[in-house]
Amino acid sequence: MEVEAATRRFHLWLRGLRGLRRELRAARWADDPAQLGSLVGRFVAHVECYTAARAEMDPVWTLSAPWASPVERGAAYWLAGWRPTTLVHLIYTESGRRFEAQLPDLLLGVSSGNLGDLSPSQLAQIDDLQRRTVAEEDGLSREMALVQEGHGAVAAGGGIDVDGIVGRVRAVLGRADALRLRTVKRAVEILEPAQAAELLVAAADMEIGFREFGLKYSSARSD
Repeated sequence: MEVEAATRRFHLWLRGLRGLRRELRAARWADDPAQLGSLVGRFVAHVECYTAARAEMDPVWTLSAPWASPVERGAAYWLAGWRPTTLVHLIYTESGRRFEAQLPDLLLGVSSGNLGDLSPSQLAQIDDLQRRTVAEEDGLSREMALVQEGHGAVAAGGGIDVDGIVGRVRAVLGRADALRLRTVKRAVEILEPAQAAELLVAAADMEIGFREFGLKYSSARSD
């Protein structure tokens, strides 16, 4: 029953993500920073709400993610979700793509205000975010590896400490989700509203794209 509820929650979250992506796409070219800021805030709140919901779930189900396709679990997931540094990589990828496309305008001093127009201060902050996030990811990966290797799994009486193992898994996954959320919030803080909107659309494209590809691949393999 809990798995069914968690699956419905995931589908509701994904539906909300599609809706926010659609709204951000429609608004990101509008000259209305307040509207963009509001939409960006709603996007972050959507992620935060789902993060809080996941904290209440059985960590074993969270880690196994039965609602996800094998492609998603195998190719896209790190500790039951996307790797936080992926968001930083998206900033660099989207920035480079836009910078190259608008280079002639930039040489003429025409500022676009999008991700291709990041300031030196923004680039320095993004670099700092990447370094800090990589360090935290590495620590969490090591911690989960210890759990999987059985460290601390034996109880005082010689049996397997199942509750202790599940508790450690819950703690690691909770910190991984918290890192994902902090990375989104910090990236949005660094960027201007229009830039943040572009980043979040790219992040939603990635999440939804993996989902759609995974479902299509699984369907094709089952035929």
